[in-house]
Amino acid sequence: MRNSLVNYNSKYPFLFLLIITVYISDFVIGMDSQIFLKDKTDESGIDFIHYAPRPRWCEIGPSVVGAATNEGLNLVFNEEKEFWKSNNRLLTMDEFANIHLIKMNGSGGAWIDYDLDRDWDLYLVNCQGDNDDIANALYENIGNGKFKKKFNTGAEDSGEGMSVSVADYDNDGDPDLFITNYGNFKLLRNNGDKTFSDVSASAFPEGVKDWWYGGSTWGDYDLDGDLDLYVAGYVDFSRRPKYTDLRFPMDFGGLPNTIYKNNGDGTFKDLTSELGVLSDASRKSMQVLFHDFNEDGFPDLFVANDTDANGFYLNRGDGTFKVFSGPSGLSTTDGSMGIAIGDINNDGLTDIVYTNYAAEVNSVAYLIDNKSSNDGYLRNAVFTQSFDSPIINKLSWPKISWGPGLFDLDNDGDLDLFFANGHLNSVSGDNRQSNLLFKNDGTGLYTDVSKSSGILDTGQRIHRSAMFADYDNDGRIDMFVTVNGQQVEDGKGNTIYDENQGKGILFQNQTKTKNNWVKIRLEGTESNRDAYGASVSVLINGIKQKQFLVSGQGYFSNHAQELYFGLGKSIVIDNIEVKWPNGLRQSFEGVQPNQTLLFVEGKANYHKIK
Repeated sequence: MRNSLVNYNSKYPFLFLLIITVYISDFVIGMDSQIFLKDKTDESGIDFIHYAPRPRWCEIGPSVVGAATNEGLNLVFNEEKEFWKSNNRLLTMDEFANIHLIKMNGSGGAWIDYDLDRDWDLYLVNCQGDNDDIANALYENIGNGKFKKKFNTGAEDSGEGMSVSVADYDNDGDPDLFITNYGNFKLLRNNGDKTFSDVSASAFPEGVKDWWYGGSTWGDYDLDGDLDLYVAGYVDFSRRPKYTDLRFPMDFGGLPNTIYKNNGDGTFKDLTSELGVLSDASRKSMQVLFHDFNEDGFPDLFVANDTDANGFYLNRGDGTFKVFSGPSGLSTTDGSMGIAIGDINNDGLTDIVYTNYAAEVNSVAYLIDNKSSNDGYLRNAVFTQSFDSPIINKLSWPKISWGPGLFDLDNDGDLDLFFANGHLNSVSGDNRQSNLLFKNDGTGLYTDVSKSSGILDTGQRIHRSAMFADYDNDGRIDMFVTVNGQQVEDGKGNTIYDENQGKGILFQNQTKTKNNWVKIRLEGTESNRDAYGASVSVLINGIKQKQFLVSGQGYFSNHAQELYFGLGKSIVIDNIEVKWPNGLRQSFEGVQPNQTLLFVEGKANYHKIK
């Protein structure tokens, strides 16, 4: 064999060199692994229905003149009162909205280690409402890919649920739940004994407004060690023109977003007006995100708005925010839904993806400037929209995308891109759609791998949120996708029966790869305990990956509170640097791969955990 290799080299020197180069490259970064995700819902024990399927508005009768974007709402008057006409019935605006509008946006869920056993449990939100038999549900991870539904935990909220976020707001070591509904929100405190208590009344002494709420995000905007809360407001039915043919939601006003300061004693104070984010933040917001985009040490705010210009607010560091929506390049006026952030091209800067309505390309925006300033010391955060991904543009154009995800699904060292898709009204006829998955080539350019990845095996459904976690602790990131329970019709007035409507999908990552990985959990001491606002850089073979621990990614959902790094074939991590929210930097060298590590702020050593 040795002689044949020598002879082969002498005859075909360039080909031999090419083979050696490919071999070495494969050893360093790993061969491209084929991403494959398998539907394991039926085996998992997760039987949650996000709300029970029932006839959609368009099946109630042809007298309803639309109930969604691009269609009109038929407003009629009877005895000097306003009503909305549905199958020759006159309904109040609240009744009409409850039947036809609210459920279209769907609901989310969260990965949460509620019992602190080092694996990820699943909390799912139900948007049925007004039915004690249909409530949010908590599924405990019991290992071997199995989950068990828990009862009488105190987390079974039966409101018309929208979103959920996870945060240890009281810094006691237990993750708590924040739920938004149509009509209110709830703060559920983890009691540390596998139960929760509703502390909304005591935590928000100024009261909870009767609003239609969207997503929420947690972040320590003033760096006092306590997590503050930003909550999205959606549609205000009272704010609309006085004509009868209305479009939803464009012809309706938005509800103000609200920022709550954590007082550190279990209570919150509404500081929206004082912080300068009220006047520009009444724009039918879907999802919101705290993150330090300009890397000046203070969390900024990005707001994805539906049919209104998106909002972007720079934290001045003095307790106030500056509107920077236009200069940022993110203030597109589309039907924006969900948010994902990450360093797509490994240049060390935070890029952002936000999903949009049909006939509106999902936005992939690259941060290009976070150094300059046009306002004294306040550094800019300027993005450029990427239009050099024709595959993403072409395939996302006809779809309504909701939950995005930026995660390294094959552990090759770059972030792949997922979109959960589904239509919402009769414009589409059958409003079920397939999801999309794009593989990153390492430079930020993407290839469609939806078919080969297995995500199309579940068929077309009305998908909404997507939450990511390594629930089986095998080093590969898995995914749960929520599905809307609306029945669908074929565009000819016939109902399509689909037993999967409303039932979420648990995708187990079964990618066959020898690529290595590391998972990192963070625990703040001087900073907030969740370490929201921290960033972690991993250096391997001269290539640095950077990720961010934030609250508010996705659509109405919460990913697992840990960071995932694919390492390719690297057998040792040259360096891990943690930048904590309070500015402290810690560096760790020579770390071995294929471990889940816990870093505690200020501690010189890390701990290997399950």
